Amino acid sequence: MTRADAHSRAARTRRRIGAFASALACVAASATFAADPASADTIRAAEWPVSYLDLPAAQLLSTGSGVTVALLDTGVVQGRADLTGQVTTGPDYAGGIETMGEAGWGEHGTCMASIIAGHGRDGGADGMLGVAPGAHILSIRVIRDDDAPDFGQPTTDQTPISDGIKYAVDHGAKVISMSLGGDEADAGDDSSAESDAIRYALAHNVVVVAAAGNGATEGNAVSYPGGERGVITVAAVDQNSAHAYFSTTGWDVSVAAPGVNLPCDAYNADDEYEEGSGTSQATAYVSGVVALLKSENPALTPEQIRTVLEQTASDKPAGGRNDEIGFGVVNPVAALQAAKSLGGLPTVPAAGAGVSSGHFGYGPSEKVTLADSGVARRTRAEIGGGVLVVIALVVALLMLRRPKAAGPEVVFLQLVEADPWIQPQPPLPLQPPLPAQPRQPPDPPDPGPGLGSDE
Repeated sequence: MTRADAHSRAARTRRRIGAFASALACVAASATFAADPASADTIRAAEWPVSYLDLPAAQLLSTGSGVTVALLDTGVVQGRADLTGQVTTGPDYAGGIETMGEAGWGEHGTCMASIIAGHGRDGGADGMLGVAPGAHILSIRVIRDDDAPDFGQPTTDQTPISDGIKYAVDHGAKVISMSLGGDEADAGDDSSAESDAIRYALAHNVVVVAAAGNGATEGNAVSYPGGERGVITVAAVDQNSAHAYFSTTGWDVSVAAPGVNLPCDAYNADDEYEEGSGTSQATAYVSGVVALLKSENPALTPEQIRTVLEQTASDKPAGGRNDEIGFGVVNPVAALQAAKSLGGLPTVPAAGAGVSSGHFGYGPSEKVTLADSGVARRTRAEIGGGVLVVIALVVALLMLRRPKAAGPEVVFLQLVEADPWIQPQPPLPLQPPLPAQPRQPPDPPDPGPGLGSDE
């Protein structure tokens, strides 16, 4: 399957950072951020979402500890200082001639991972601080970077995204982050491999987050899997909470997050960073917030988490929602406070493994016979009762058609089905027939002259 990674095409650049870095330039805007030569860290100074989303306050409530975020992307390079000990490498469904550490492998994915779960370096004061530094990343490679030598060629796996989703669910992920999208022949179909996989994830209480797309200047086509039902679809905003000019607008947008002029970890060096714009970055920020919520309240369902994000969003548009930023900009602190108030919800039972084909079910089923089913016994009792009513009606009809004998006649019909769900009752005692009532005399004739009238 060929899928264009439209969201990794957002403008980006690479700059070398260190104790003596003097400035960093933002590609998406003509702004320059000055850095003091004695500054401890340049990338943290450029990471405006840290204060914009009030991440330090949010991380006092939750760090995402105990939550695995499956990142379906171009791969995550192991060994980056800001992600030490936080990345597990899963299967590579994209394939290709490039390998980890080479250009075209893990550039986009490593960037997204640092936004979701970067814990910084040198005790956390320097380096990339992600939204959920206590979370774990399960990297599943499903697409290639746009500078890969075989970009645009068919992937090794025919259905990499749907297979990646299923792998994530079956290996303990609680959040699935997909900073990717595109359109296919069966995109949006309820019977497609991706829609089946997303339903499989939702049925297992796994939250799915995807990008709205970067197509606002190219017709605003709905991007999938962001357009699938049940997915939290993310748009991008700038530092002023304004809709990013490139962020796709549409009915499927749920919330927005920072997506303009953002730094993140480079794939091949700890003293380099990447900077860019896109709904990819916005999706990673929301996925990190979801990890915080799942750590705070593991019982929250995907629908509850989506509702919490939408209801607690800040910078809400007029009318409460629009197609540009959905219900507003995600607010981690307010969402965590709301999630905490939803404590005591029952945990969703763990479903069994799905089928091995390209379409996924909802766990194993059990064949139940009528002999061992209490529900079946009740059903048989109800059916038996209905049959008895019909028999009684037939008997009554036959009795009405018989010629009446002189004097009153009382008929008692007692039918009891031999079923444990119906307890037989003792017969009622026969009552003597009531005495015949005297007939009332007819009304006297009208005493007036001539024929009377009713009018």
